Amino acid sequence: MAGPETASRPCLRCKNPDAPYELRNVATCQLTVLQRETRTSTKPEPRRYVAGLSFGPCSTVLTQILDKQATYHASRKGSSPFEPLVIHIDTDLSHPADAHDTPAQRLLARYRERFPHVSFECVHLSKVLGLKTIDWTTLPVAAAAGGNDTERLQRFFSSLPSVTSRADCLRLFIRHLLLNVAMERSYSALLFGHSTTALASLTLSEVANGRGFAVPWQINDGPFTVCTYPASAAEAGQGQDDNTKVQFPIYYPLREILKTEVMTYLSTTPSVQDLIPSDNAPSSVVSHKDQSIEEVMARYFEGVEGPYAGIVTNVVRTAGKLDRLVSSRYCRLCGITLDEEGDSTWAGELGDEDPAEGSANPDTGKLCYGCKRSLGG
Repeated sequence: MAGPETASRPCLRCKNPDAPYELRNVATCQLTVLQRETRTSTKPEPRRYVAGLSFGPCSTVLTQILDKQATYHASRKGSSPFEPLVIHIDTDLSHPADAHDTPAQRLLARYRERFPHVSFECVHLSKVLGLKTIDWTTLPVAAAAGGNDTERLQRFFSSLPSVTSRADCLRLFIRHLLLNVAMERSYSALLFGHSTTALASLTLSEVANGRGFAVPWQINDGPFTVCTYPASAAEAGQGQDDNTKVQFPIYYPLREILKTEVMTYLSTTPSVQDLIPSDNAPSSVVSHKDQSIEEVMARYFEGVEGPYAGIVTNVVRTAGKLDRLVSSRYCRLCGITLDEEGDSTWAGELGDEDPAEGSANPDTGKLCYGCKRSLGG
């Protein structure tokens, strides 16, 4: 991607006549669209974004972009403040949430040194149990009483039926935690570092997991509906609203960039590449045994994006044209609108649910087909 010195042309995406960047000979504004679509006032206002950091190549490059943007705005007289907060969700359940000097915290300290214009935080995965954006009464973890939150979460993951189920729930929990931080602290938007390749992988993973209806909500830029629920059945019985909805923007700034392009860029920037842990390097393992659907899809797309980059790109662009259909109910785990007809059709065809039995189940209709499969196998 060429820098600001590139001769400006209209941005292909937002039609801005003075696009400062160039991507594959196409003019682009990078974060300008994000700023325009999340602005709430005609007056200059702080640009406050939360971004997720997995320590992988793409989220690391997104962190560098945010650092450069913050540096640029700080040097411009009269420019509105640019305030990025980058959060790593520590998924290591071998230590308690309040542990100090963990591997994730040590690595995050290196990121702080390398990107001084970005704020960083490390949030432990067990904090997800305190969120109201998941209806915990519908999940097995609600019954896992005893012990601290980390131990309860360990038992929950151990109870799941497969590697795919664990990977699916983990991704959803991370998404909920990042959304919660962004909303609770009144940030403008949540940013994910998914490349074109990662979004293509997510698209087919969601379909394979039984959430094809959710694809436009999971991979497209724009407002996402977030529901909140009572923390317990007792609160629901006291008349508290059990489904409060708000809209919050989610964006994928690297959605037009292939992972191979990210890796090529990193090979020319050793100071950034050295931050990425070695376990994020491509593996030569061929067997799919004990791999989740997400891992299988990721390997597939990383393998074909070189000779068939157009196919990878078309998966994302075609999925991006799908309508975000809205229903009156939302899944209480993944947060996507429920495909009321599709879910019942899938369950009926596969024989997963006895209609008579389902009608007596108070949780029927609270989870989408994909989440039911993740929790129950």
